[in-house]
Amino acid sequence: MNYRINFDEPISQMIQRLKQEHVYFESTFKKVEKSINENTIKEAIKTIHDLSESIIKHAVEEEARLMRVIMHNAKEESADSIKIMQEHNWVVDFLKHKLQNIEGEINIQHSQQIQQQIEEKVKGEINEFIANLRNHFSEEEQIVFPLALKADSSYLNKG
Repeated sequence: MNYRINFDEPISQMIQRLKQEHVYFESTFKKVEKSINENTIKEAIKTIHDLSESIIKHAVEEEARLMRVIMHNAKEESADSIKIMQEHNWVVDFLKHKLQNIEGEINIQHSQQIQQQIEEKVKGEINEFIANLRNHFSEEEQIVFPLALKADSSYLNKG
């Protein structure tokens, strides 16, 4: 995946695009939940794995562009936004490390009882990841995005 960032994209357009990506991610999470409910855990893992690079690029863009404008023009109001952006660490950790461990656990042959226990544990971990990410997206849309727009407009009004 290409992590190049378009620094020419206006912040307001970028935020609209990021919101659209949240909607797309949400629709994919529903597919993951459906797979979990149908006990097709490997399909749920594959769907998240396929989405992981897009989520990471999304996070990189938010940090590179939105936090930049916030730190330059609204630093005194940035504490909550910084905390929200720091959540990207656990998102990336889950996608790059935890998901790989989960795949390994699922793919090892176990007795049926142990396999069921592992699958239940994995279902819980994936559901928790999705719930936390949904909450994260909500925080971004309620706190980070409005502050970035405010900081960008204050910069534009100065110029």
